[in-house]
Amino acid sequence: MSSDKKYHKPKMVNWYDAGQLIATGLRSLISGEFGHFADKRELQAAVRPDTGAANFNDQTDLWIDYVSDTGDGFNSTFSIAKLVSEQDLKLALKSDYQSRSPGENRFNEAVVTQPGKIILFGGDQVYPTPEMDQYENRFKIPFGTANPYNENTAPDDRPKMFAIPGNHDWYDGLGNFISLFCQKRRIGNWQTMQERSYFAIELPYNYWIFATDVQLDSDIDQPQKDYFQRIATERMKDGDKVILVTAEPAWVYYQMYNDNESFKRLKYFEQLYITDDAYDLIGKKFKLVATLTGDLHHYSHYEEQKEGYINHLITAGGGGAFLHPTHLLPDQLTKLDDVNFSFQKSKMKNEPELKAAFPSKKDSRKLSWKILAFPLFNRQFVFFLALLELILTWILQGTTYNNSSGTFVGQLAAQESVNQTVSFIFNTLIHNPLFILISVVLIFGCMVFADTKRIKRLNWIMGLPHGLIQWFNFMFWIAFFAKVFHPIFSEMQEMPLVILTTLSAAVCSGIAGSFILGFYLWLSVYILKVHLDEGFSALGYQHFKNFLRIHITKDALTIYPVGVDRVTTSWKQSGTGENLKFEGKIPECHLIEPPIIIKNS
Repeated sequence: MSSDKKYHKPKMVNWYDAGQLIATGLRSLISGEFGHFADKRELQAAVRPDTGAANFNDQTDLWIDYVSDTGDGFNSTFSIAKLVSEQDLKLALKSDYQSRSPGENRFNEAVVTQPGKIILFGGDQVYPTPEMDQYENRFKIPFGTANPYNENTAPDDRPKMFAIPGNHDWYDGLGNFISLFCQKRRIGNWQTMQERSYFAIELPYNYWIFATDVQLDSDIDQPQKDYFQRIATERMKDGDKVILVTAEPAWVYYQMYNDNESFKRLKYFEQLYITDDAYDLIGKKFKLVATLTGDLHHYSHYEEQKEGYINHLITAGGGGAFLHPTHLLPDQLTKLDDVNFSFQKSKMKNEPELKAAFPSKKDSRKLSWKILAFPLFNRQFVFFLALLELILTWILQGTTYNNSSGTFVGQLAAQESVNQTVSFIFNTLIHNPLFILISVVLIFGCMVFADTKRIKRLNWIMGLPHGLIQWFNFMFWIAFFAKVFHPIFSEMQEMPLVILTTLSAAVCSGIAGSFILGFYLWLSVYILKVHLDEGFSALGYQHFKNFLRIHITKDALTIYPVGVDRVTTSWKQSGTGENLKFEGKIPECHLIEPPIIIKNS
């Protein structure tokens, strides 16, 4: 923040900007293909072979903040940054809170909480791609100005910052993530501490944090396994309690999607290095009392029954990125006990039920109706479809450029019946391989776009009809305006009439095509419960945010799930560089559900 250039608050990422889609897709492809050949996790282990666990076990009263999926729009990210920096933040349930568990002991008290001595970031600290200027504008400046550097704070008293990478942090091979979080830099008044993209933290009262790096949904690398094995063997005692931080809610994905292997990898790590010592690598067993993640940009809480205790499965990805729906969440995780390994059978004691979700499923369904207004939220996509219509019409015009019968548009207008119109278009198309190629790519693209993770043949059931409808949309408008304008403007010269027809068709085709896509996404999200990423990213909805505030005392570890219904959108900016400030009303927040209490016994 040393630059004196004026800071421009970034808006929510427009995921349907064609340029953005191409750039992000290429980075995802490159990082996925080449990441395994240059695994930064292995390089980190080679450079820093003696990395140990951060130690906070001398604290008798410790506050920790957990935030995930930050670095999108400024308003949402800065609102969360201000809340986690706020002293004496008072939290209470909303007056209309209704428990999903009948007979639950209602929590009516308001509690005063403190900012964390530790702040944990659970992945995807920046969107859409991890260039350093994106980290600067979308992460460092919002968090650095929310909790500005205070030279009077003693180094030991400065709050410590830790982070694991998500898939967006991995799109450059983890280079900028390591530079930002693994080199003991200062971000505002926070101090980064870790030396690798994964880490362990020793907490008071026999609690530990294990934070893993799953590198683009891949297996945990051997150096990382060796690291946690060494920590468990040399530093931990039998029966210690572990909070596992991971980059994705594998338990939800395994239930919802076909062929998803992430939960198996999570369970493999858990049973080898935490709960079961399945290969006798450690000689001790520990209790997994909470698993925290983001990746889905909402809040959800399931409870997995262990032998004599509960593992709280919590997704808290509300740090600033666009909202994900909750009405797609399964009410019960029925598939988890299917996960068996050669060394042991599943030890599932129950089928975890959804205890809480934020926003509520009712609010999530209401929001999904906004997808029908897709063109209003994605004007650049309207422009892209309009441009595609212009290109296709230009290609067809070129086919008839030297034709004595007139231009394509003129001949199209002269057809007297629907059959003649269809026949003319068909005869024109078969002589235009470039148009056919683009049409095939369009239809095939719609099929590839279809979300087959949950419904295997959705590319044929929905993708193919969607592509054909989009293609007919292009052809309809050029035919419509050719038929309408030529009789009305019969005295106009041919080329101006062609231009008027083409531009009108392009505008209407872009708008109509966007509405078609909006309807396709709404139908997918609301009815079929697929396309949760593509459907809600179209909205770029910045409200309904959340984070976790964790308090460890001699009696218990308490998790306070904090919800924000509406972020502040009117931050007043002043100053530049190190003097950059933002002033505005701290957004109202509340407990999403009663505090989650884990007794120390």
